[in-house]
Amino acid sequence: MFRRLWEKIKTLWKLAKSERASPRDIGWAVAIGAFAGCTPAMGVHGPLAIGLATLCKKNRLFAWLGSRISNMVFLPFIVYAEIQVSHRLRKGEWLVLERHDVIDQAGTLLIDWCIGTIPVGLAIGAVMGVIAWAFALRRDRRRAAREAAEAAAPPGGDGTAEPGSAASATPRDDVPAPPSARSA
Repeated sequence: MFRRLWEKIKTLWKLAKSERASPRDIGWAVAIGAFAGCTPAMGVHGPLAIGLATLCKKNRLFAWLGSRISNMVFLPFIVYAEIQVSHRLRKGEWLVLERHDVIDQAGTLLIDWCIGTIPVGLAIGAVMGVIAWAFALRRDRRRAAREAAEAAAPPGGDGTAEPGSAASATPRDDVPAPPSARSA
């Protein structure tokens, strides 16, 4: 029972990784997910990213991974940047937050947060998308080089020569010579 369940999980994982998995699609999916992670939709960034990726026909797994930008470490900085950028766009000045006035400014701060999602979310999404595209491109190039090397390898499989053949009789530079050969 558990073996069958494990096989289904592995199959789903392989399908999720390979769903529209070109470097370009992965970059777009991560960008969409990162943008969704910058929205004020606290608690539903993951489902929002999956929904947007489904609408845009991009990889849902990588979109969900991109939405993880909204974690406890980065989210306060993202929210602060969104509020500041929006306030700067609306009023022409940076917002000065006073601790005792935050509750009174809650409505304005929420509006600034929502408006700031667009420029800051697009910027973060673009940066994260380019990074994901570069990593996926590097992964594909390495995979292609590995497959080319395997195709060029001799039919023996591991590339070692048979014992007693001419290739095995030649000395190698990386193997030290026996003590009797050094003294000569």
